[in-house]
Amino acid sequence: MASEGRLAGERRVWAFFGLVFLLGVPFWVAGASGGKLPLLPMDLPVAALMFPSPLIAAVIMARWREGRGAVGGLLRRSLAPRGLREPRALLASLLTSPAVSLAASGLVALAGMPVPGEHGALAAALPLLAVYLVAAFCEEAGWMGYAVEPLRARRGALAAGLVIGVVWALWHLVPLFQAGRSPAWIAWWFVATVAIRVVMVCLYERAGGSVPSAVAVHATLNTVQSLLPGYTTQAVLMATQAVLTALLAVALLLTAPRGARA
Repeated sequence: MASEGRLAGERRVWAFFGLVFLLGVPFWVAGASGGKLPLLPMDLPVAALMFPSPLIAAVIMARWREGRGAVGGLLRRSLAPRGLREPRALLASLLTSPAVSLAASGLVALAGMPVPGEHGALAAALPLLAVYLVAAFCEEAGWMGYAVEPLRARRGALAAGLVIGVVWALWHLVPLFQAGRSPAWIAWWFVATVAIRVVMVCLYERAGGSVPSAVAVHATLNTVQSLLPGYTTQAVLMATQAVLTALLAVALLLTAPRGARA
């Protein structure tokens, strides 16, 4: 019976993934015009406005499959700060993305490959973080608030991170091409995105199943990358970040508690 319940939960997750992609189609169509979002860095296309899709899909699936009360449970789970009451979990969630991004930039500079462009104004960091926190919550309420537990229950943490990471990356491909990113950059970004999702799942577990821990990683990642020079154009910088993120994911998996690694 438990196995059948886990299988049913995994099937609901795949239905959720399909709905997320379906909800993204109108934004991809709107982004085909080539327009960019004003006042935001990284030349974000109009299709970037699809960020509420995972939250909407999760609410629809929860209401349809489990009833009205499940929607409230989803939102409470996505907002609950329980795991972040632990200082180490909070610190890790907040510093992981900046540490990896800054380390990648430093290694590229040390290798004698200066990245062209100027960094964004540090005064913009807090406004950008506020915007990205809203977007990250909408996404992580779906990816981590709805999808991760059924996949973890049936497949384990590593598989859950890989599956959600690949789906998450595929979902972003159309906006990335519309933003004019190079194929090499997108390929390395894909690797980095899957790896950071595995990191998110590991930190989520260590924070006691806290969705806000994933929100913190996601929002700080977007903020730091918005301020770094060359992030959207230099494949070598993205490749370095991908390798560092993958190494971090492996380290977290190897040092995870025995039950979490199962």
